[in-house]
Amino acid sequence: MFKNSIKVGEVSNIPIKLHISFIIALPFIAWAVSTNIKSLAEIMNISYKSFIVPDYLLGLIVTVFLFISVALHELAHSYVAKSKGHKINSITLMLLGGIAEINELNEIPEDELQITIIGPMTSLAIGFTLLLISQLSLNLFIPDLGFLILYIGQLNIFLAIFNLIPAFPNDGGRVLRAYLAKKKDYIQATQIAVMVSKFTVFIFGIIGFIYGNFILILIAFFIYMRANQEYQFSLLKNLLSELKVKDLMSNDVSYVSQDLSINQLLDMMLYKSHSGYPVIEDGEIIGCVTMEDIREITNEKHQNVYVKDIMSTKIIKVSPNDDVNKAFQLLLEEDIGRLMVVKHGKLVGIITRTDIFNAFKIKQIEKSL
Repeated sequence: MFKNSIKVGEVSNIPIKLHISFIIALPFIAWAVSTNIKSLAEIMNISYKSFIVPDYLLGLIVTVFLFISVALHELAHSYVAKSKGHKINSITLMLLGGIAEINELNEIPEDELQITIIGPMTSLAIGFTLLLISQLSLNLFIPDLGFLILYIGQLNIFLAIFNLIPAFPNDGGRVLRAYLAKKKDYIQATQIAVMVSKFTVFIFGIIGFIYGNFILILIAFFIYMRANQEYQFSLLKNLLSELKVKDLMSNDVSYVSQDLSINQLLDMMLYKSHSGYPVIEDGEIIGCVTMEDIREITNEKHQNVYVKDIMSTKIIKVSPNDDVNKAFQLLLEEDIGRLMVVKHGKLVGIITRTDIFNAFKIKQIEKSL
């Protein structure tokens, strides 16, 4: 789902990725932490004069351990989700935290509650464990290490408390929805949780504006946008829950041969107004080619480069009888615009994001009548 991410490792077959926003921000976050180390040490009653590690390096170490803590928080979500039968695509660490990309969650309130609450509980457990270690063994460590253990412990407790704020996409917003969904319709529960989210971030934004805190305003804006997305996504799933792929797919599918030149393909795209085509050979689908594939080829090579040279052979497909929600989830996971609809090995149609969004708009109008 996050294209601008780099895989850095794997835990229990769950890929761990760093988003470009995190990589760019890392040195700046480290610098921001380093400028406060002296004052933090004084508050913690730790002798700053005895520190051995330079401030910036210590700030960098703190930042790295903070994001390791975020990864552990997301891994906790992932392990419980796996125990409920969900596939975990990856965990992505970003500028404003981390996201576990879990395949579509069911709407069982108890499952959502268990998957959600384990993250903050893990952060609290890490935090209080580190605080206990720092209190029992502070004199056994060099001041730098004592500071690091104590500060990371405090940050984990803050991470847990921040995530329990009742606002999407924070865990607190999902906990609130899970609680409400035990008594109300899932969409109603989501709507109420989103309203609480918006009120919460409005307060954040006002505080940030009054005190000139740009970071708080940025967080408020991010949460506001994600809360809207959460409601729209839940509403979409609800309104389209009875539709199958065959109800929305395009049956009259234009396709191309692998021996078509890029120039010919561009002409076809211009006159048929499609930005992507399946590649068919001997009646079988062997790939897909899109406008994005062509962008990599310089103009002077268009005549001598063919579809077979640039097409993707990874065919993302669904069956005509699959739920539309499954198709939409797959489009999001793969971050693509269209899916091949295949039956008995033969291409029978294409379903796009536009098809799904148009159906969503129509269902909204029907519901309002």
